[in-house]
Amino acid sequence: MKRTSSQLKQLARESLAHRFSLPVMAYVITFGIIMLVNMLPAALFPDTGNSISYLVISFITDLLLSILSVGPVTILLDMSRGSDGQLSDLLYAFRHQPDRIIVSQLIISILSTVIFLPGIIVFVLSSVFYNAFGIMIASLLIFAAVIGSVVIRLDFALVTPLYIDNPQTSAIDLLRESHDLMQGNRLRYFVLELSFIPIMLLAVIACFVGLLWALPYAQMTLLEFYRELVGEI
Repeated sequence: MKRTSSQLKQLARESLAHRFSLPVMAYVITFGIIMLVNMLPAALFPDTGNSISYLVISFITDLLLSILSVGPVTILLDMSRGSDGQLSDLLYAFRHQPDRIIVSQLIISILSTVIFLPGIIVFVLSSVFYNAFGIMIASLLIFAAVIGSVVIRLDFALVTPLYIDNPQTSAIDLLRESHDLMQGNRLRYFVLELSFIPIMLLAVIACFVGLLWALPYAQMTLLEFYRELVGEI
């Protein structure tokens, strides 16, 4: 049964009813760690922002953050299944084959970057030789790459919950399963995400404090979407 966005949001509200304190705390801790980790490259290399060392450290911290980001999703997925959830689940990925989530996120990042290369190369060459037609072609290629990157993100949107449920599954299989589940469901998922834009804007206007409510609500709704696709609800 394919539920509407409103129905999925209702399920999310029911799962979160009177239990917002745990996911809020999870997001506060996660955001705090993310801010500290993001400061690490600049702290280690304050005068070499463009150095190779700085880029390497930044890359490593991004991979670590991809592991950390699994924590809040784990808590919310447990809550969606009737569990009270545990704050210790913030470390779920660190205890369950973290290489799976690292490799899968790395592949997604590489694919999302590579599709922009043709447009960038054509643009650079056209700019060097002052070729207006080439610049136009490059613009079209970059626009197509933007659309392609959105499709890639939608195709692999379910990697994290699939990993939480199946931490022994290889990164390639996680990507394949997400791709298969999203066939015919990309537009629904995309529309569901877009429906949260007004809430997110209001949360930002409210000095970002509202995000502590909006983010768990949005994530829980997307997890209800996932649970529907795997036949759980």
